[in-house]
Formats: sequence, C-alpha cells, structure tokens
Amino acid sequence: MDEAQRAWRRLAGWLEAHAPVTAASVLGPAAAAAADISATEDRLGVAFPAELRAWLLESGAGEVTEGVAPGNRDFLGLVAMERTYAFKMEIERDDPSDDPEFPFWHEQWIPVVSDEDSCYGKFLDARSGRIGSFGDGDAPSFEVHASLAGLFDDTVALMEQISAGASPTAGHVEDGRLVWD
Repeated sequence: MDEAQRAWRRLAGWLEAHAPVTAASVLGPAAAAAADISATEDRLGVAFPAELRAWLLESGAGEVTEGVAPGNRDFLGLVAMERTYAFKMEIERDDPSDDPEFPFWHEQWIPVVSDEDSCYGKFLDARSGRIGSFGDGDAPSFEVHASLAGLFDDTVALMEQISAGASPTAGHVEDGRLVWD
C-alpha cells in the first residue's frame, strides 16, 4: 500500500472514531476513477505523482473533504483542484512574477488543500513531491511537508492531540464534527 493511502486511512479512521458526522459527510465511496484523474492531468498539462494518484483513488477523487484540513480548510478533489489551479495560473499569466524562480504560481504545483476562496492552502510540487503553502499576497513557502503522506500524518497528529485532550489543542469535536480552532 502507498504511504499516502496508509496515512489517509489513518486520518479517515480517526474521523470515523472521533468525529462521525464529519466522517459521514466526507468519506463517501470513490466517485472518480483512474480515467478521471488522467483526464484532469491532461487538462492541466501536469503528470500527477504516483502518491497523489493513489490518494485520489483511495479518497474518492471527485469530492472535497470540507473542513478536514487544519484551519477548517478542505482537502481538494479533482474538480476543486482543477478550479483552484486554473484560478492561480490565470493570476500568474495576467501578472507574471518578476522572478521565474519564485513565481506566484508554478505550472507544476497542484493544489491539494484550500480555503473556500482559493486564497490560502497547500500545493504539491509535481517535480519533487513536496508540499508547499500559498497565501493571498504572500510568497509561497516550500517544503512545508516532505510529502502528501507527511501532510496527512501531521494532520492526524493534530487530531490525536484533540482526542487525547491535550492542552492547548488545535481544535475540538463538537456534536460529532471536527472543528479546527
């Protein structure tokens, strides 16, 4: 089993055990197939790393996991990835970055976490497999997580702090819902 799949299953297991309402709303059956992933890759012009493909197949690929990522952000499904990618690339095309080594958005960055407005989130660099972050008006940060599996593992570690009642925690569960503080 791929590391991203293993880490995602751990995350999903925590949700099912501790935040069942959130789990029920985001952990549905797979809605997309390998052909859907390939079609998205073709439209974006980016080959997805094996780890990303494995996670998309494991998680359902087509759906957004609302509020599951820290900061009440979403892990993105294919449709949201494509929409966020297009939005970021449009900004880069309309107002190109002064330094091509440090662009606002790079064509090889695949958004994997975002807020509702696509202003803040995380991207997977398809060249390295590392996770970086983006913010509205901020320069991107690189190597925030070593991999997609690392992002999921770090998220689960925060979730485990919540269930252990650690003080201070990053969030809480309210009426079966995960709420990040």
